Amino acid sequence: MPKAYPHILLFLFLFFGLFNSSFAEWAYIDSSQLKSVGKALFGGKLHPNIRYFYMNTDNSGDNYDAYANGLGWGISYETHPWKGISAGISGQWMYNLGSSSFSTTPQSTILNRYEMGLFDLTNPSSSAVLGRLEKLYLHYSYRKSSIKLGRQVINTPFINPQDGRLRPTAVSGIWLDWNQIPATKIEAGYLQAISPRSTTHWYGIGESIGIYPQGFNPDGSKSNYLGNVPSQGIGLLGITFKQIKPVQFQIWNMYVDQVMYTWMLQADAQWAANKRSQWVTGLQYMEQHSLTSHNINPSKQYMNPGAMSRTWGAKLGWENKQWKTSLNFNRITGEGRYLMPREWGKDPFYTFMPRERNEGFGGVNAYVARVAYLWPKLPLKTQISHGLFYLPAVNQVALNKYAMPSYAQTNIDLNYEPKGKWKGISLSLIWVLKNAIDSALIEDKYTINKVNMKQINFVINYTW
Repeated sequence: MPKAYPHILLFLFLFFGLFNSSFAEWAYIDSSQLKSVGKALFGGKLHPNIRYFYMNTDNSGDNYDAYANGLGWGISYETHPWKGISAGISGQWMYNLGSSSFSTTPQSTILNRYEMGLFDLTNPSSSAVLGRLEKLYLHYSYRKSSIKLGRQVINTPFINPQDGRLRPTAVSGIWLDWNQIPATKIEAGYLQAISPRSTTHWYGIGESIGIYPQGFNPDGSKSNYLGNVPSQGIGLLGITFKQIKPVQFQIWNMYVDQVMYTWMLQADAQWAANKRSQWVTGLQYMEQHSLTSHNINPSKQYMNPGAMSRTWGAKLGWENKQWKTSLNFNRITGEGRYLMPREWGKDPFYTFMPRERNEGFGGVNAYVARVAYLWPKLPLKTQISHGLFYLPAVNQVALNKYAMPSYAQTNIDLNYEPKGKWKGISLSLIWVLKNAIDSALIEDKYTINKVNMKQINFVINYTW
C-alpha cells in the first residue's frame, strides 16, 4: 500500500464521522440492509463510450508532415448510492488505426509532436491495443458536498483533463468538494499519482514530470530531470466566492512537494448591457516560487532554487444568446519562467488556445480575440480565435524553455451536438494555423511542429 494511503483512509473515516452525526448507526448493517447493499452494487449505471480522432499536421517542410487515426473506447460503471456511498470503475483502450511514422529518419530528424500524443508517448511505435484503468474510486455524498478517494479526473486551473487527445489526464488521491456555505465552493485534495494524457501508465508525482519534452535549462544545457524529481505529492486548495454579485472570486493554491508553490487569484464579473446582452470582464494574477533543494544536481532540476515567476491577465467581452466575443491579454513578467508540468494540464490563462501553450516562458505578451456563434436552429457552435504571442528570442533560453519563436495563431472551431435519437454523439472540427511573427526564422528546429504550419483535428464522440 502506498505510504499516503493510511493517512487518506484516516481522513476519510473522520470525514464520514463529521458529516454524519449518527456514524455508528450508519456503520451498522443488519441482514435486511444487505439486500439494499446488493441492489446498490448491481443497480448502478453503465456508460460505454467511443472516440475517434483524426489529426493531420502540414509543416512548411515536406519531410515533416504527419497524420494519425486513433480509436478509443471504454466502459464506465458507477454503483447506485447506498447511504451516500457509491463506487466507480472505468477501463479505457486506444488503438492506432493508421498513421505516419513516429520515428526519425535521415530525411526527417525532428520527432513528431502532435500525432504521436494520440497514443502512448512512452511507446509510440506500439501497434498493440493500449489500455488504462482510468477510474477506480469510492465516493461519499452528503447534501451538496462530496468526497472521492481513488483514481478519478479533476478540473482545476493547474491540473485538468486537457482533453485534446484520445484520453484525458487522470489523477489518484483524495478530492473534497464542499458546498455547505452559501455562495461558496471549496475544493481541496491530496494527489499521490498521475496518469498524464498521451500515456497509459500511472506515475508518482515526481516520476510524471518530464515524460513530455523537457526543453532547456536556464543555462542553455538540455534539461534532464525525468526520473530525478523527488516529489511525493501535491496539495491543492481552491475557494470560489459568489457573495459579492456580480463578481465571482477564485483563489487557488497548489503545493508540489520539493518542487514549487503556486497561487492564483481571479475575479470574473458580468452585468447587463441591455435586456438581451451582457458585458463580461476578468482579471487574473498568479505567482509561483521554487521549493527545490540546493543539493540537487542543477542539470537534473525541474525548477532552480530561488526561481520565481509572475503572470497577470485580463479580458473584456460582450455576449448574448447567440454571440460571445472577448478580447484577452496575458503578461508573464521577465522575472522568470512560468513553469507547470505539461503532463498535468493546459494553461489557465485567458489567452490559452488549443494546440499551443505559453508554459515554460517568461517575458511574454499575449493578445487573443475570440468570436463565437451559437446557431439558433441548429445544434452547432462555431468559433474563431486569433492570437499574437510575443516571446523572448529563441536563443534566450533563460526565459524560453522550448526555444519557441514568437507566433500568430488562428483557430476555427466547429462543434455539432444533435439531440433526439442522436443524443450522445458529438462532432468537432478544429483547424489551426500558426505562423512565425519573425519571417526571417528559417531553421527547422525553430519552425517544424512549432510555427509555419497548419493542422486539422476531427473528433467523433459517442457516449450512451
